[in-house]
Amino acid sequence: MKAIAATFGFVLLAGALYVASPFVTAWSIREAVRNGNSAYLASAIEWGSVRDTLKPSIAQIALNLPDPAEDPKASLGVWARFKAYWGQGVVDGLVEKYVTPEGLPKLFSLRQTYRSYVATDDDASTLPLTERISRAWARVKRAEFTSLTSFEIDMEDKHDASRLYLGRLELFSSGWKLTSLRVKFLTTAKSAVEKLTSTN
Repeated sequence: MKAIAATFGFVLLAGALYVASPFVTAWSIREAVRNGNSAYLASAIEWGSVRDTLKPSIAQIALNLPDPAEDPKASLGVWARFKAYWGQGVVDGLVEKYVTPEGLPKLFSLRQTYRSYVATDDDASTLPLTERISRAWARVKRAEFTSLTSFEIDMEDKHDASRLYLGRLELFSSGWKLTSLRVKFLTTAKSAVEKLTSTN
């Protein structure tokens, strides 16, 4: 009887660790960006696929392009196609340059420096860890396993509630890794928390 109880307890513990593990990875990536831990970012993110999935989102934002899913006709307009043709290469180059283990922490640092001049918000890094986790969790709009080895999380931007970051983590032999990242705006998306299965 004790053996059965021990086995059951082990299974429950293993299940809890499995469910918690992608959340821990997502939090660890966030902290690594904040703290400039490039070594961890290099191992926890599949940079090639993340850059590939991020480029269309950044181009749409930077070039003010219509969302093809929202307005297919507008996305095929001459002006939209011209902007996409002219600007996509520039956006792709910037993403390749800055969306790296070393570049991402620098961008975060620049953003924080800018906000220190234009905002009076308290520095969240001085808050207790439990409070920081609670605040981050409050911004999660969707979090679910789409398979045993795939997990998706949609998170609201801390400073802009209309902006969502849609991420996918996949389980490798070395652990969970971020493999996809998109940006959506609630003001331009019918469903800003849509699943990312279309990228498979």
